[in-house]
Amino acid sequence: MKIKITDYQENWPGMFAREQENISRILAFLDPAIVHIGSTSVPGLCAKPIIDIQVGLKNADDLDKTIKPMQEDYTYVRMYEPDWPERRYFCRYKSETGGAIPSLIDVNDLPSVKQGLRSLTHIHIFVKDTEDWIRHIAFRDYLATHPNERDAYCRLKKELSKSDYENMIAYNDAKNDFVKDVQQKAVAWYKELHGIN
Repeated sequence: MKIKITDYQENWPGMFAREQENISRILAFLDPAIVHIGSTSVPGLCAKPIIDIQVGLKNADDLDKTIKPMQEDYTYVRMYEPDWPERRYFCRYKSETGGAIPSLIDVNDLPSVKQGLRSLTHIHIFVKDTEDWIRHIAFRDYLATHPNERDAYCRLKKELSKSDYENMIAYNDAKNDFVKDVQQKAVAWYKELHGIN
């Protein structure tokens, strides 16, 4: 598969805001924090045109309470949960074949791309202020305030997009060393900035 990387689009914050409003309505009973993360949240950064959203809950007991309500509008992707049990993951898909959008992609199901589904939005639900939560926020804020790192990341993604990949995991693996290095710096910077031990 080819990875599509596009230059920063001015409409990405608006796309996030619409999804934020929808998620806020669906999960109002949990009073979640909802933030824009990932490359589309960093002004000037090229990205896959997929809006990444992080939802923060007050405690882990609430994670499973999100599943049924979120399935009204999104696909619950349980596929990766055994390897990442601290996250509940949902996607908004568009069918490339005109087929039905599933409400669940379970552990042994075909990956979304093999079902003819194109991702529009990824929603990652965590407990707020955990290491997972902080890592994504720190990465976003660090790249937004360090343009040299941001531009290096863009150059890497555009270079990697010239190759074919078996799946999205293979593409993510190809940029893993760079991302892990920047994340480590970003988390240390963020924690010092905000006085977090």
